[in-house]
Amino acid sequence: MILACVRVQRAIEIILFCAAAVLLACVPSYAHFAQGTKVRTILVAEDGGGLVAYVRVPAPLVFSDLVGRAQVDQVPLTSPFLRAETTGTGVRYRIDMEAVSRDRAGFEDRLQAALIFAQAGLDLPASLTGFTVHARRPAQVLDGVEAAQAALAEDSTALDPVFGAAVIDYAVRIDSPDPASDIEIRSGYAPLLPGPGVEIENHLVDARVQPPLSSTVPGQLEAPAVLDGSRLSIFLHFVYQGMLHILEGLDHVLLVIALALGVGATRKLIFLVTAFTLGHSVTLIASFLGATPTWPWFIPAVEAAIAASVLYAAVAAMVRKSGSVLVFAGIGLLHGLGFSFVLGDILGRDAPGLVAALLAFNIGIEVGQLLILAVTLAILFCLEHLATPALRPARLGTLAAIAILSSWWVAERLGGIVSAV
Repeated sequence: MILACVRVQRAIEIILFCAAAVLLACVPSYAHFAQGTKVRTILVAEDGGGLVAYVRVPAPLVFSDLVGRAQVDQVPLTSPFLRAETTGTGVRYRIDMEAVSRDRAGFEDRLQAALIFAQAGLDLPASLTGFTVHARRPAQVLDGVEAAQAALAEDSTALDPVFGAAVIDYAVRIDSPDPASDIEIRSGYAPLLPGPGVEIENHLVDARVQPPLSSTVPGQLEAPAVLDGSRLSIFLHFVYQGMLHILEGLDHVLLVIALALGVGATRKLIFLVTAFTLGHSVTLIASFLGATPTWPWFIPAVEAAIAASVLYAAVAAMVRKSGSVLVFAGIGLLHGLGFSFVLGDILGRDAPGLVAALLAFNIGIEVGQLLILAVTLAILFCLEHLATPALRPARLGTLAAIAILSSWWVAERLGGIVSAV
């Protein structure tokens, strides 16, 4: 009797732990698409025995030291190149183009100091050769030297652009003793604190090799990013990005867990996982290459459908009816759209080396998926052999927590569809 009570207590503890672990991870926002994603592009090419870096940067990153200080101290943002204006929703800032024109040298100094380039641990001398200020991000991507030079040739906006929407193109001449060796790039300013739903991605294009190599690094480059000219390292980079995305994407993780809990280590699991893999591979590639609608409600609708698929998988697993191969192929199609949204954010659909990046990213997704399955099945195996009475309540508790969380996501993301319409 005592042993039975202990086992029941342990089962309850397992249920509570599983539910808490899932529910504590509940965070609002879209798992694959952040409308607040800010992208900085840095293209490095050889030029006349040295290097030149073409940079396209959201304006706040050029003033990140001042923005960060204002955020920490809770004081107004102050710069001779910015002016504040009062709107119906509060205070916003604009770049004062007249001030930029009056003190062009001071503005150039700020741009030049925004990034530091180094080789073998030594900072390289650099000098700014030109800049232009856009009211918003240009449609033309920086995928090569010609595109970068064309962007610089445009005139700066005549009106004072909104600070948060403005984008600056500039070029820096870098004196390098060995232009072909590895280049380290880091921020020259203290980082700012991005607001809710805002992510910062750095698109790095190494045009020292042909065709150019493209990679991406998240964050504000407090730690150096490295361009090494290696196609293998770029390929492994996108494998890692694919693994990272599925492991950090809670809806994908919970879908795979629900699938494993519903089927267990059986031949059917292999069939369902294969169908899911084929489905998301098809839409990941097709969507990323542009074969998807551009309606404003489409992305929120896909996110809501992904949440609904997690809810379906959890409920089906609870009643031991995990669906057919066709059902999970369809679910894979949905999740592949989600994967394409995030890959579009971190790479860009016009980036060089697109085919290799797509392949590597997809491989990374599969590796991450197998890791989730392996961990889930290992836990099931341990419970089955070491704590058999706890297996059923732990399984049902986990699936119930997944169902509750995914129901919340469905409701939240349906609201996103209404907002987008």
